[in-house]
Amino acid sequence: MQLLTQNDLTKIFNVSLKAVTELVNSGRLPYERIEGGSYLFCTDTLIRYIATNDMQNEKRIEQLKRDLWETNPSAMKAIREFGSHIPEEYTPKTYYLHKITHKKLGHVWYVRYIENGVVLPSHWTTGTNDKEAAEKWAVENRERILNNYFSRKIVKKSYGELYDILRKYYSKDSKYLEVDFNRGKSLGETSRNAYHNFITKQFIPYLKKHAIRNFEEIDTPFLARFQNYLLAGRKTKKGITPGVKPQTIKIYLLTISNIFNHLLISGHVKTNPCKSLIKLKIKNEQIRGCYEITKLKGVFNKAWDSQLYYLLCLVIYTTGIRNSEIERMRVNSIISIDNINFINITESKTKNGIRIVPLHDFVLQKLSAYIRKTKKKHNDLIFKKENTVKILSKTYENANAELAKFTKYTKEMLEKENITFYSGRHFWKTLMDSEMLGDIEEYFMGHKVSRNVSKRYNHKDKQGKKKLLERARKVFSILDKHIFTK
Repeated sequence: MQLLTQNDLTKIFNVSLKAVTELVNSGRLPYERIEGGSYLFCTDTLIRYIATNDMQNEKRIEQLKRDLWETNPSAMKAIREFGSHIPEEYTPKTYYLHKITHKKLGHVWYVRYIENGVVLPSHWTTGTNDKEAAEKWAVENRERILNNYFSRKIVKKSYGELYDILRKYYSKDSKYLEVDFNRGKSLGETSRNAYHNFITKQFIPYLKKHAIRNFEEIDTPFLARFQNYLLAGRKTKKGITPGVKPQTIKIYLLTISNIFNHLLISGHVKTNPCKSLIKLKIKNEQIRGCYEITKLKGVFNKAWDSQLYYLLCLVIYTTGIRNSEIERMRVNSIISIDNINFINITESKTKNGIRIVPLHDFVLQKLSAYIRKTKKKHNDLIFKKENTVKILSKTYENANAELAKFTKYTKEMLEKENITFYSGRHFWKTLMDSEMLGDIEEYFMGHKVSRNVSKRYNHKDKQGKKKLLERARKVFSILDKHIFTK
């Protein structure tokens, strides 16, 4: 089947090319769009029969014109009448209006602009329900609106490498962190995730808000203003969000500094603006306290009101592991080496935090009972549900308050000595130091240790495993002496 072109229709209808275009745009004529923006028309919609002659033939066009006038004179006359109002120099509209419901005005006219034959995806309110006023607004504001629209599109495209590097720097399996690792700088999974969240959820939005397009625009004064932004509280839908603490901001800026150090080495930038930044003064905070060694004797042999609070305190005071490590404990985190039990910590705050920690038989017994009661499976988290961010701080506070009942400490005494749930980790360290177990305390607590210590107590080699089990037994004897009653 041969199709008609736009030029063919101008001869058949005896109207201008602009009139044919308007008929198409107004939906009066069906068409098929082809490459280059031209239209083709099926003659079946114009007449029930069609000859097989070449439709470009002038005689055939004239014959078809006569046939249409003879068979459909009223329709052809209507088209001729329509075309008479569309001059050759007619310019198609560069916008169109549509209504959107409005509570006060009933409806408001919105405008969509047409640029180079393409309707832009965005629309803008004219602020009125009067069509004539809306049309005037659309014409008068066209240039301003489109300039802003396309300038934003240009800015978005020009972000390029800056935002690509920022988004990917602390992402999982980052090629940038791999380079850093090869240069001797390692980063734990927990820290990596925290840094990635800060960069993507706080730093990048701040950069976009200020239309920053490249790294050269991030100078020292800009970062100083970013410091002030973090310090200040902000209004949100849920209320006022308090400002970030200076010590936390110090860590945040370090994550940015690490990125600039990498860019400096790779030649992307000439200086690191973080180096000249005046550091925020960190107020002297109360040193975290902990109970005296004698205070916890026998408290875990008593009945507690809450089994969860009991187990949380039991674990931190007898293993010294971090809150985040407690939250990541799974049923299969408990392992056995030559009949001695350990908590296998495979993910931690730092690389050195990946370790195994001695688990006393008494603690294992209590944990096993809880696991059976809660019907936890092999790979289930012990203390929190899957896909939850962390245990609520209120839970830790309640667990700490529950322990205080057995130590005869009031709320005022806890605050005065700054004893919190995390004090359990400090207590464990103090306890091991008091029994001259300082050499292995660092290894069990996940602190940075020398290569010699790590190698000496690595349970994967024969000599290291022997030393490891000896120290584990020593830990258990210290716990028996100062915490558990026989």
